Amino acid sequence: MTASHMTNTRRMALLVCTTLCSFSSHARAQSSDSAVAQALFDDAKLLMAKGHAADACPKLEESQHLEPRSGTLINLASCYEQTNRLASAWSTYIEAATSAKSAGNTERERVARERAAALVPRIAKLTINVAPELKNIPGLEVSRDGVQVREPEWGLALPANAGPHVVSAAVPGYATFKSTAVVVGEGSNTSVNVPLLTPQAAEVSLLPGPVAPAGAVPVRVPRAQTEPAPKAQNGLGTSRIVALVAAGVGVVGVGVGAGFGLASKSKHDEAAKSCDATTCGDPAGNDASAAAIRDGNLATLFMIVGGVGLAAGATLWLTAPKSTGSEPSAQLGLGVGTVRLRGVF
Repeated sequence: MTASHMTNTRRMALLVCTTLCSFSSHARAQSSDSAVAQALFDDAKLLMAKGHAADACPKLEESQHLEPRSGTLINLASCYEQTNRLASAWSTYIEAATSAKSAGNTERERVARERAAALVPRIAKLTINVAPELKNIPGLEVSRDGVQVREPEWGLALPANAGPHVVSAAVPGYATFKSTAVVVGEGSNTSVNVPLLTPQAAEVSLLPGPVAPAGAVPVRVPRAQTEPAPKAQNGLGTSRIVALVAAGVGVVGVGVGAGFGLASKSKHDEAAKSCDATTCGDPAGNDASAAAIRDGNLATLFMIVGGVGLAAGATLWLTAPKSTGSEPSAQLGLGVGTVRLRGVF
């Protein structure tokens, strides 16, 4: 036997062993579940015989979950019937009949169907009527006790256990409708009308009294009152603060420009004493002429900056919105040779 053949043989043996172990583990789990299911079933039967059906129903539900059987379903339906949950009992009898038929147990199927038929006239009904206008709104979701009620079920008298049932309708962007209908009496018919929803975010809730309402209407929830707008305070808004700053820059620019202008004229007059219109042989005159040109250029520059600042300040001041008191405020003070800006931020 070659090494390759021996390796393949070992792999096959390992696979068979793994499969058998898995099957054995699964079989043990099933056996354990079956034993627990039987113990729950037996305990529930004893409770029902003693008249404690309310305690027996959860045990039967768990037993059916662990090991589904038509016999458990019939006993669970009987438990529902004893606790006045007739709609649940009826649907469970129907489920038991279907399960028994699949298993070929015709006698159990017959018993389940007969008991289901006997409950039909005793079952209470709940009808959910949806306003026709709502049917054209995309995203509408109607639910009963948290379970969606689809459009084909709207307007139908559907089986319902006795007791309260919460009906709600919701559409994104609209108020949520909610109503609690109380189903009372065997064979009774209760209805809830879902009205046209209002386009708002507030939730609409109805909590009727002990008797189920024939219909329900939405209740507007008053919106929370908004706080009064803050009163306007003395001072300036942000835009006018900027306007004052720009104007201040303009005033300073014009002032400095005027100073250089006066200095330029003085130097020009000084140069004119020793120079003619084209030539100047005096060094002092040459220096005064150069200084006059320099100061003249600076005067022109600062005048331009000052003019732009004043124009911008005037524009911002005239176009600024009125202060509401929520913006920073400022006050401007003018003195001889000074500009004072005082603000509250």
